[in-house]
Formats: sequence, structure tokens, C-alpha cells
Amino acid sequence: MIKKSIQDKQNKISFYKTLISVFVVIVFGLFITKIIFSNLLATSGQRLAAANQKITLLEEENDRLVNEASKLNSLSFIEIFAKKEGFIKASNVEVLIPSGPIANK
Repeated sequence: MIKKSIQDKQNKISFYKTLISVFVVIVFGLFITKIIFSNLLATSGQRLAAANQKITLLEEENDRLVNEASKLNSLSFIEIFAKKEGFIKASNVEVLIPSGPIANK
């Protein structure tokens, strides 16, 4: 009976040691997991900020290019460019009306 009592106490001590060891391993694992996720969150935040900054720069460049394209397509710019290239404004325009069909089937 005394041996059984001593053995029961040793079994309980062994069980508690095992339980404490498992608990320590779980806590350590959770701690490492928290560090990993914190690191991932921090780096993803930096990547997101960089992407947003690039989006802003591209939107500004797009606006500038749209503005430049609209200036180049304006009639006043086309007229100035045509004069620079030697084109002249036609003074009289004649419209020719064909007497018959232009093409036969």
C-alpha cells in the first residue's frame, strides 16, 4: 500500500512535469507564431504603402499625359503646327460632283 502510494505520487509528479513541459512548448510555439505574424503584418504594411505611393505617382503622370494629349489635339495647336510645316489655308474650295457612277459592279 505504501509502495502504491509512493508510485501514485511519482506518477502524478511525472504527469505534472509532462504537462508543464507541454505547456511550455505550446507557449513557446505561440510566442514564435506571434513574432512571425507581426513581422508579416509589418512588411505587408510597408509594401501596401509603397504600392499606394506608386499608384499616386502613376495617376499624376496619367493626368499630365491626358492634359498634354488634349493640348495637342486642340484646333489652335493643329493650326499653328500646320503653318509651321508650310501648310496654307485654302481660299476657295470647289466641290466636284461626278457625272456618273464612280465604280461599276
